[in-house]
Amino acid sequence: MKQTPVLKIVVLIASFAFGSTDTTAKTPEDVDLARLNGWDIVVASDLIPSEQYAAEEFQQCFGKASGIRLPIVTAVDRPNGHVFIGPSQTLGASNVGFSVDDFGEEDLRIVIRDGNIAIAGGRPRGTLYGVYTFLEDYLGMRFLTHDHIHVPRIGKSRIVGPVDRSYQPPLDYRDVTYGENRVHPQQGVRLRQNTCTEDPTLGGRTSIININHSFYRQVPGSWGSQPCLSDPKVLDMVIQAVKKELEERPDAKNVQVAQNDGGSNYCTCEQCTATDEREESHMGSLLIFVNAVADEIVKTHPNVKIGTLAYNYSQKPPKNIEPRPNVQIQLCS
Repeated sequence: MKQTPVLKIVVLIASFAFGSTDTTAKTPEDVDLARLNGWDIVVASDLIPSEQYAAEEFQQCFGKASGIRLPIVTAVDRPNGHVFIGPSQTLGASNVGFSVDDFGEEDLRIVIRDGNIAIAGGRPRGTLYGVYTFLEDYLGMRFLTHDHIHVPRIGKSRIVGPVDRSYQPPLDYRDVTYGENRVHPQQGVRLRQNTCTEDPTLGGRTSIININHSFYRQVPGSWGSQPCLSDPKVLDMVIQAVKKELEERPDAKNVQVAQNDGGSNYCTCEQCTATDEREESHMGSLLIFVNAVADEIVKTHPNVKIGTLAYNYSQKPPKNIEPRPNVQIQLCS
């Protein structure tokens, strides 16, 4: 009796169900960082200052770890043996190419495979942060102080990859009030602090600001006390002050609408008191006010956040009211 080739039938069914069984596709290969002699660093001819600095940082730090000083070039004459730093047409045409057109200011991507390395990100800080990520995670470097970097030697072999890694920082504002980062902003930038310098070579400063007291300058005569937040005239004054600030700071991502400093000197008028008692928190009248400012500003500046403080008497969350999507609340203990 003739036997049915069951195994062959099963294989054919699997092939139809899950796609072709073709195994000719090339498997990505790793890169040995100890064997980059003869490689170069490729940058765009129209790169921005922070990308030039990123290439120089890579050149210097990789040289300390490997003893190899890679030249920085803007054109290539071979398909591999390159470290692409920053976005460029040359990167896009390579086997590790990608676009950063939809990247945020600090988003980054690292690709390591098949004889090339690519490090690029959004402008102005993504590429620079990508370089520091590479140096820390794949070379083991540690930026300890402005004048001391821990640099492990690569040795005879350092196999990395294949790697295709993207990263988007979860925090848009990062500030550590440590003196060295102010005196030596290059160290702060190496630690990804985006608030320590305006220098475009170091990526500049984020246009997000730290939320601080603001009513004293938005409502004349309110210094030393708090304005009545149920007064329509006060609301109009603050809205106009915010609009004026946004005219002066067209790149702003947030503005301050926050209580003055001091103790429990909140408004105790009948309407403010009723709101705060209903919400079981003095944040009640404050958040209604901030939401009203946000409702007006979103009409013309949909991407700007209205920031306020949960501070002193306003730390307790209100019972019922929620912040608008364009409101940010900064805890200030």
